[in-house]
Amino acid sequence: MQSDFSEPKTSADRRRILSSLGLDRYLKKRNCIDLGELPVHCELYLSQPEDPVILFIPGIGTYSEIYTEFLCRFSALGYNMVSVDLRGHGRSGGPRGDYTVEEVVDDLALVLDYLDEHLPGPLIVFGCSIGARLGLALAEIENRVDALICHTLFLSECPPDFFHSLGWNWISFNAIWMPQFKTDFRHFIDINDLLEHNPMGQHAAKDDLMVWEYPLRTLNSVYSHKSRIIKESLNIPALIMVGEKDDVIRPGYLRSLIDSSAQHFDMIEIPNAAHMLPFDHIEETIKASSDWLKRFDLD
Repeated sequence: MQSDFSEPKTSADRRRILSSLGLDRYLKKRNCIDLGELPVHCELYLSQPEDPVILFIPGIGTYSEIYTEFLCRFSALGYNMVSVDLRGHGRSGGPRGDYTVEEVVDDLALVLDYLDEHLPGPLIVFGCSIGARLGLALAEIENRVDALICHTLFLSECPPDFFHSLGWNWISFNAIWMPQFKTDFRHFIDINDLLEHNPMGQHAAKDDLMVWEYPLRTLNSVYSHKSRIIKESLNIPALIMVGEKDDVIRPGYLRSLIDSSAQHFDMIEIPNAAHMLPFDHIEETIKASSDWLKRFDLD
């Protein structure tokens, strides 16, 4: 089942925070819809029905609403932006943080069915950080995807270094015996540093829509999922974007990944940028993405 466009229920405290941060002016332009029985929550920033569609997949722990400025400003350039809260994230249903890559791909296929009916323009998948790995998984099995933008990327076949390989193997082994054992990713990533320039960052620790803990089942699925692109091309335009100073996924790793892949990727480095491009470098990220998309006949 699906609902009509509606505004999600928001507490008075949250409305005050969003207003004080100046985000309400962007949120006024969104439409929201829930799809399926789970349901899968989507936030839409609409241009014209025939314009290209960008399906946005948020990064780890996050959800659509905190990307509102990025989504709204990107849409203003003539794109229908459709952002998805992954199952177990944001306003989507499901146990918090609990999914497999296959489950997410099925959820995204449900979103594509909706888009086929209501927004039939060319489809670009834009995955952010861990969302890029999920976006690639979708593009590998869906011929409805016309282009792919990855804000960073990793493949299980090509660990960034020995320590990542060791960590991924540890997750795989322990997920066999303790699939629902949860680990807090803040132990491994400095979230305060990453969210420093996001307006909602100062409130993230108390944000009940954020996900901090993930079961090993989820992490194992993401970090062990095999890719087609090592051996074959998807035959669609594909881009990897990264901050020049990204310490989470380094540009050097991405260059080696591209060299190892049968799929051609263009690569854009945003100068003086770290990992959180859609938060810290909104204007540069949108311009680089839209300039790249203009190179292809996606009308």
